[in-house]
Amino acid sequence: MIRTMRESLYLKLFLSFLVTCILLFLGLALFWSNYFSDLFYKDKRQLLKDRSSDLLQVAGNFQEGGFSSRELRFSMRLISRSFNGQIWIINTNGVVVYSTDPGAEGKSIPVSLEKPFTKALGNSSDFLVERMPGLDINRPPGEGRSRDSFLIYYMPLQLNGQATVAFFHTPVEDITDVVSAVRWNIWVPLLFSLVAVAIILFIISRKLARPLREMNRASLALAERDFSIRVPEGTDEVGQLGRSFNFMIEELERWEDSRQEFLANVSHELRSPLSALRGMIVAMKDDVIPVENRPRYLQICEQEVLRLGRLVDELLDLARIQNGSDVYHMIRVDAFAKSREVIDLIAPAIKAKGLKFEVWMKEDAAPSKVMVWLDPDRYAQILNNLLHNAMKFTPEGNRVTVRMDFNEEEFKIDVADMGRGMSEEELKRIWERFYKADPSRTGKEGSGTGLGLTIARHLVNGMNGQITVNSVLGKGTIFTVSFPLVKPLEHV
Repeated sequence: MIRTMRESLYLKLFLSFLVTCILLFLGLALFWSNYFSDLFYKDKRQLLKDRSSDLLQVAGNFQEGGFSSRELRFSMRLISRSFNGQIWIINTNGVVVYSTDPGAEGKSIPVSLEKPFTKALGNSSDFLVERMPGLDINRPPGEGRSRDSFLIYYMPLQLNGQATVAFFHTPVEDITDVVSAVRWNIWVPLLFSLVAVAIILFIISRKLARPLREMNRASLALAERDFSIRVPEGTDEVGQLGRSFNFMIEELERWEDSRQEFLANVSHELRSPLSALRGMIVAMKDDVIPVENRPRYLQICEQEVLRLGRLVDELLDLARIQNGSDVYHMIRVDAFAKSREVIDLIAPAIKAKGLKFEVWMKEDAAPSKVMVWLDPDRYAQILNNLLHNAMKFTPEGNRVTVRMDFNEEEFKIDVADMGRGMSEEELKRIWERFYKADPSRTGKEGSGTGLGLTIARHLVNGMNGQITVNSVLGKGTIFTVSFPLVKPLEHV
């Protein structure tokens, strides 16, 4: 469970935002704290630096013999009074040799000052704030609270040719109180702000992660074939992802329904001829069919076997086309000449059925104007399919018409029948696999496999063409196929 929580996107988002805010707030707090500290101590630091210059001048006079030790101590007291503090001069052994407080002379420096003392011997100078309870400067009588916070400035000093260190102490209890109050007023609001931000981040992180958790739950449900589940949608990027996810579910549901229908249709299409074949074979085996009638029934069996073969071939053909494994051998084809080829082959069968067959084409259809990128065999398959459909659904004595035309952009061919036509509902389903027209429209030849138009549409799309259908009940149906012409540069 701990590992799951650690890998949770929600927890990662929350912790990432929270750590970022903590670092930001910490940086702000440190910046403002140091800024106000420097601001409040600025004047005191400048004062100590100025007084250190005075001490250097006094030390110079002392080294030249102009001042005695007594005068040196007197000058140090005058300088210390200007900043209300104390001055120590310390030898290399860490012992106070001169001080504005006589009681401090001869004593070793506190442990807390050993580090700055060492730095000063290394020719460095700097400031520090230190608590020194034993150093009580000018405390008024009766005041119970000792002022033990001092701003200290240390620097190297040459005295009588010897290296020494000077320490300047000035009480800053009032300043430290102000700085503490300012820091308190900085840190406490920032702490409460951080708590408020953490709560807000917790809510936002959960809100951001919730759609993803819903999608995860929906994905697991989809694996169990539950297509009823949906995820929340919205207008932001995550909401748009939810909308796309729901659309995917709808498409998967549609494809699942289509797959189930496809399996049912395939089962039905295979079961019908197999049942008929089995029945006739059993009848002939049991001598139910007389010997003299068996040739006719064997011919029926042969037709059903051929029908099964056509169905299997068309199913395999459709599977190859839909999976993209079908290869189109595209070449420049004279669309008018190729269309006439196919029409001439099927014309006798149309006329044998007792139908009128008319072919219209543009008079100026020179081959150089109607060159199209096509797979000739696949194009012949498309046109054959449309012509057979037109022949099948047109009653005897009526007309099948083919019209070929072109313009500057495309070649177009219409195949029109004078059958019963189709309703709006039938037009919506005409491209579905195994969809067949009403039995009253199938004519004497019986129905096909219901895959021809599906294959034709996939082939047309695969060769960058378009196929449309227009039908009116009682008047007939027109299928229109168009392909883009070869551009002049493509002739090279």
